[in-house]
Amino acid sequence: MSTLSTTPVPRRAEPVATPVALPAALPAALPAAATFDATTPVTGVPATPPAPPRPKKKPKRHLVARGVSAVVVLAVIAAVSLWLRPAPTTVDIAVATTGPLRVTVDADAVTRVRNHFVVAAPVAGLVERIVLREGDAVRAGEVIATIATPPVHATERRAALARLDAAHAGALQADARLGEARQALDQAVRDDRRAHALLDAGAIADRDAELAALTLANRRADLSTAAAQRQFALAELAQARAAADATAPAANATTLVRAPAPGRVLGIPERSARVVAAGAPLIELGDPASLEIAADVLSSDAASVRAGQEVELRGWGGAPFRGVVRRVEPSARTRISALGVEEQRLTVVIDLPSAPSALGDGYRLDAGIVVWEGRDVLTVPAGALLRSDGGWELFRLREGRTTRMRVSVGHVGSGVAEVTSGLRRGDSVVVFPPDALREGTRVRGAG
Repeated sequence: MSTLSTTPVPRRAEPVATPVALPAALPAALPAAATFDATTPVTGVPATPPAPPRPKKKPKRHLVARGVSAVVVLAVIAAVSLWLRPAPTTVDIAVATTGPLRVTVDADAVTRVRNHFVVAAPVAGLVERIVLREGDAVRAGEVIATIATPPVHATERRAALARLDAAHAGALQADARLGEARQALDQAVRDDRRAHALLDAGAIADRDAELAALTLANRRADLSTAAAQRQFALAELAQARAAADATAPAANATTLVRAPAPGRVLGIPERSARVVAAGAPLIELGDPASLEIAADVLSSDAASVRAGQEVELRGWGGAPFRGVVRRVEPSARTRISALGVEEQRLTVVIDLPSAPSALGDGYRLDAGIVVWEGRDVLTVPAGALLRSDGGWELFRLREGRTTRMRVSVGHVGSGVAEVTSGLRRGDSVVVFPPDALREGTRVRGAG
């Protein structure tokens, strides 16, 4: 008997209705009649394929964000470029201008009285105390000092008298030698005459006559020597007599020193009474109203100085005034400058048509001798010029950058230079350019 085996067949699970979350926005191409059953699996493919989706329009706010980002990136790039860019060089800037220009030779000068007298002691002695004061007026011939001859010691007088006796004895000896020389000459003359007479008679030889003539010549020379010795002895006698007279007790006299010209007392080296030697200075006299100025000028600058040129005088403590060159001294002298350099200098004498009343003798001042003058001249500061290949160059500014250019320079004076070509009025130039400055360098003005 057959038996049937029964295999259990698994039961088909019934679909369970599960809620499905649908997308918020369904495709627009979905058919309108399409319906969904909760019992239908989601994994099923629709019978009708959907249409391709249309591209979505991006919101405008995305474009604005992109624009802002691009602007920010460009700003960052510009900031980095500016930060990496070299900073402009700070320089001093000046402008080329036109106007008057004076070229001067500047020198140190000092005032001095035109007619200056230094009255010295004519003899040695004891000068009495000088009662005059600086600034006192004196007349020509007025007594300004008195010198008393000091008394001589007795020993000095005896020595002077002994020298007088010796000189007197020497004079007597010279007279005796002169008399002997005259007698010898007379005898030589007579011997010469006899020798010529005997020679004519044939009694003596020619040699004897020649010896007589030679003796006559020697006696004449001896007479001349004796006469000169007598003159010398007489001079010594006069000198000894004068020295002896000076030592006499009655010789203790005074010597009056008088003013050689009218003027004022400028200086007194020593006012007190003292013993002075002959030639010692006593008083300095002069007329302060007749002042002149002596300027100390380098020989190289003096070549352009001429008589009649105008001089600007300043730096003496008062208002500036003017003078006129009167003379350029022809001889130079050697002086050592403050830097220890030997310089050849000479004196330029300047007249004062109208000197200030407060100006006196020995005042120091600064003199500027005008050697050239122009009215309408294009000038730049002399510190802007650079020497190059025997010419001159400078840095001109254009749009904040430097341009090195060659210029022609004329006269230079008072810290400015005349530019004859290569520059125009109103151009800006760099003053005292640094060594690192090059063509095309960006610069800015100091201050």
